[in-house]
Amino acid sequence: MNTSTTRHKNLVIVGSGPVGMVAALLLKEHFEQVTLLERRTEEDFLQAHGFTFPIVFSPASIRILQQIGVWDAIHAERSEFFGVGIHQRVLGHEFTFTSVREGVYSHWRNHVVAKLYEQVRTAGIPIHFESHVEAIDLQNNVCREARLGDLPFDLLLGADGSNSQTRRLLAQAHPLFPEDSFKRIGLDHWYAYRVPSRGAMRERFAGGERHYASNVFLSNLAAYPSEKFRIVTTHMRQPEEEISILIKHDPAITPSRLKVLNDSYFGPLVGSRQELDAAWQAGYAGRFDQVQAPAFHLNHVLLIGDAAHGLETAGDLINLGVTSAGCFREVLGRHANIPAALEEYDATAGAALRSYAAFSYRRSQEKIDFEVFSIEFAHRLGITKRHPTLWGIYDEDFELVPYLRNYQRDIVKARSLVVGLVAGLVTLALFLGRRRTAT
Repeated sequence: MNTSTTRHKNLVIVGSGPVGMVAALLLKEHFEQVTLLERRTEEDFLQAHGFTFPIVFSPASIRILQQIGVWDAIHAERSEFFGVGIHQRVLGHEFTFTSVREGVYSHWRNHVVAKLYEQVRTAGIPIHFESHVEAIDLQNNVCREARLGDLPFDLLLGADGSNSQTRRLLAQAHPLFPEDSFKRIGLDHWYAYRVPSRGAMRERFAGGERHYASNVFLSNLAAYPSEKFRIVTTHMRQPEEEISILIKHDPAITPSRLKVLNDSYFGPLVGSRQELDAAWQAGYAGRFDQVQAPAFHLNHVLLIGDAAHGLETAGDLINLGVTSAGCFREVLGRHANIPAALEEYDATAGAALRSYAAFSYRRSQEKIDFEVFSIEFAHRLGITKRHPTLWGIYDEDFELVPYLRNYQRDIVKARSLVVGLVAGLVTLALFLGRRRTAT
């Protein structure tokens, strides 16, 4: 075990999103030089609107943001996020289930990025915008960037998202796993925009002082039940009152049809057609991807964040990315040898994250109802922790590896409990039936 911080020479991070910048700030004490490579222009990277949506940080993520000295700046602009209303229509009737957690706040993604960027610059860490990684020599530890040329590294982190160039290059070179086992599976598409919080919109999605900050609609629109069109709204109070709207939809729905479906629901709630059209035009589209990677590392290269375990997020993706960066920092601190640190990280945190990614894939396929019910039932009896999709990662004592290991054990416990209860009830029914027959 290494008892002091070992200083290595060069850390190269491909991708400068929140997870990439957090990793740079966490790991700078272990490296003489840290370099961030970002494919976007600086203007696009720091855009005030466009690609932005609410982020709710877990206590574990907050502790890491505090460690790197950026939490106070992020938290200065926040919106209370103490509850979620989950709406589902059954047999023509809408039912609402609520989940409440005090002391939780949401922040616009662009605000988070801006404050992390300020901290990165203060730390003297360069970000090279409009970068393009052409090749990674995994034997000699050299990254070739189109303008900068060859960049030697002691460690390269691929934090370049679900459509990761680093992952593709690692997959091509990996000796233990076939290239096609590193997959990026397209799921549903999404469209996001925001409208002012006033009038009927405010009353519907932000009414009162104790409104549920987020509303998740699990059913399609009542007027168009056969077309997959699901809505998530989040009320934001700072820097001004707005309602973030995220629409999850079938990829087969055309943009024009998507607009029709949107207008049919939100048209009566927004002040005017012109206001709704302007907000829609300022929105942005994307797609949910599931990333499958049988290993997160090879030699001195490690995948992290979406590049390693991208999933259809329910607020958990960025928190798992931030906490996994913190977990790797702890592992690296125990080893003078980087490959040994990567081996330990992949065997512990990597295995746990792959398990969580498998769960998230079942969630995206809407095949977790029994799992959620059984674990929540067992939780009420004090047998398990809460299911990860219901505030689990927001527990104060959340630690990445132990929690996800417990989650795997909780699945077995909960299933055994439910199966045992059903078997017991069946046995009791048979016993009572025989007694009645005997008498």
